[in-house]
Amino acid sequence: MDSNKKYCLFPKPHLKHLLFIFYFISSMVKSYIFKGKYNLSSRIIKLYAYNIGDLLSIFPYLIIRLKIRSNNINNISKSIKNTKGGFSYIYTNIFNKMKKRIIINIFIISIIDFIAQISKIVFYIILNDQKTQIKQANINIVLIFNVIFLFLLTKFILDITFYLHHYFSFLIFIVCLLVIVIIDFIEINTVSNALLDYLLYIVISIFEFLLYSIESIMAKKMFLKYYYSPYLLLFFKASIQFFYFIIFSIPLCFVKFKDGKEEKIIFLMFSNIFEERINILYYIIYIINSFFYNILYYLIVDNFSPTHSSIAYIFENLGVFIINTATEDIKIDYKFGIRFIMYILLIIATLIFNEFLVINLCGLANNTKLFLDYKEKKDLSLINEINFDINGNNNDDNKSETDNEENIRESLIAKPLNGIELSEI
Repeated sequence: MDSNKKYCLFPKPHLKHLLFIFYFISSMVKSYIFKGKYNLSSRIIKLYAYNIGDLLSIFPYLIIRLKIRSNNINNISKSIKNTKGGFSYIYTNIFNKMKKRIIINIFIISIIDFIAQISKIVFYIILNDQKTQIKQANINIVLIFNVIFLFLLTKFILDITFYLHHYFSFLIFIVCLLVIVIIDFIEINTVSNALLDYLLYIVISIFEFLLYSIESIMAKKMFLKYYYSPYLLLFFKASIQFFYFIIFSIPLCFVKFKDGKEEKIIFLMFSNIFEERINILYYIIYIINSFFYNILYYLIVDNFSPTHSSIAYIFENLGVFIINTATEDIKIDYKFGIRFIMYILLIIATLIFNEFLVINLCGLANNTKLFLDYKEKKDLSLINEINFDINGNNNDDNKSETDNEENIRESLIAKPLNGIELSEI
């Protein structure tokens, strides 16, 4: 066994990796700015605030446009006008088809995201109880399904090839899923009598994350295929959803919900929330944070892939889990320990899947970008050595040339990855 062999390898960090840190900070603000103040009316207001936050994405888009001031499309159009009419017609026809597909995709993304956002609100409307709250800490099973949906949809929709390290990660997910399902149901049975409510909430949450996963895949296709701006996609999605929210709100004007001992229309409950002036500031912060939260998510999908968002989401849930344990009266027992271990395993599995961590054992490092980049660099250096030998040793005798060819042929044989110096990559 090679004592110098490295079994855990990491790619070089880049500035774009800071997106994960910023996303984690934003997710913590999102989770705890209204901690303990959830009810149906506050959820409705948060839905509107979320939409306003997405609309703010037009400002960074305009700033980028003003900085770039690119006239590429205009130059292309001018050059096309100077060409023959047949080519101009073909280009215009292709452009119109792309434009139609972009519009259709934006509408599909907007309706998928809208249904996902209102799914839990519909759940609480059905319950018609302002006091009923489902503890997120008791349904960690939803997190696993979110990750699995992302990986499977990425494979089948984006046609991504899976290799050994992907299947190894997937095996870890399945094991974690089975363990967390058992722990979740033990916890639900011990802390709540409303088992059916929890089961319905889990089903709705799984459906919600399925929709969000589809949205992420479609957004990635927009970025890859049409070079569409994440800021512009977020803005148009929010613009269309604004009208969805208006239609969704109309029936709520005629339905009364429980508010303590009396029943009120949901919009009349808003006054109770804003009686505390500090809540106005909280919602302003929530709107700004919603913009950062969503655009950071889209930038992660754009700069990396939809599956990379699972890393951010697992870290977000781990942060919520730890803070809940520290701030609430949560018993630290074997269930806590098992959950914490499952989170660590999930983080390791997502890092392996997305090649942020390369395990140099049993062929798991093969077909990773880190390994292929290393191999490519070695091949290029070998080619340079061959060129140098050919140009610098033309006067060698036939025997030395034969020996040199044999050495080159031997060096071309693929060698195992016995440790990669990160400084070389």
